[in-house]
Amino acid sequence: MKKINFETIRKIVYILVLIIAVTVIITFSVRAIKDHLPRKKAKTAQIKVVDSEDEEETEDTTESIDYLTKLDDVYVFAVSSSAIKSDELSLPTTMGIEMSNAIGQSIPRYGSSQIINLLFVKNGQETSLFSSKAFIYKYQLKNSYYPRPESASIYSYSTLDHDFNIYAVIKNDTNNDKILDSKDNISLYVSDYDGNNLQELSPSIYYFTCTDNNVFVFSEYNEGKISFYEYDGNLKKVSLITTFEKELTEKRINLW
Repeated sequence: MKKINFETIRKIVYILVLIIAVTVIITFSVRAIKDHLPRKKAKTAQIKVVDSEDEEETEDTTESIDYLTKLDDVYVFAVSSSAIKSDELSLPTTMGIEMSNAIGQSIPRYGSSQIINLLFVKNGQETSLFSSKAFIYKYQLKNSYYPRPESASIYSYSTLDHDFNIYAVIKNDTNNDKILDSKDNISLYVSDYDGNNLQELSPSIYYFTCTDNNVFVFSEYNEGKISFYEYDGNLKKVSLITTFEKELTEKRINLW
């Protein structure tokens, strides 16, 4: 029987401890580096506008209706499309200033298609949110929660409760680039949870964030001045907060 060589065992234990220590150091270093790397932004939400007279493009346009969620006694369905035909939009109005894309991008929910309308079914009765097509860029339904993906900004979503629905909608190609995205005018709407009593609060917002249950703040920009407003859903009232002289650089629409 061979004698136990304690020196050899000591060396083996030393090597094992060293390997474990190096592994732990490398693991923590990789995590630290990953945490400090800039996170990849979610894909910019947009939908293409195709020429209604272009048969090839219009034939490639696909639409679908998908079940979205249930709000109390209302079933909500999303009408999605891969593109919108030019004659289905209002006449464009060119803006004098071009804005960068918004912070906190929407998550495309149906692959390459985007939501162009919402249908609400209550007691067998169907209500369309809009009478014509528009790009529902972002929205928050009554007491709805959307999980924040790892790549999204912490400021891009809200967990505050509302007993109404909120929509950020792009109705026109205001910069004439054949794409509806955050560089175009973004209209702000609210409605009852069942899609009724739709109301436009602003034809062009540059900032939006929820501040309390049933309360949010938004802004409009006009001739070098930005005005901030508060909407109180309990009172159904818009109030001016303040106005600043400010040059805008980007829009911030903190909704999913």
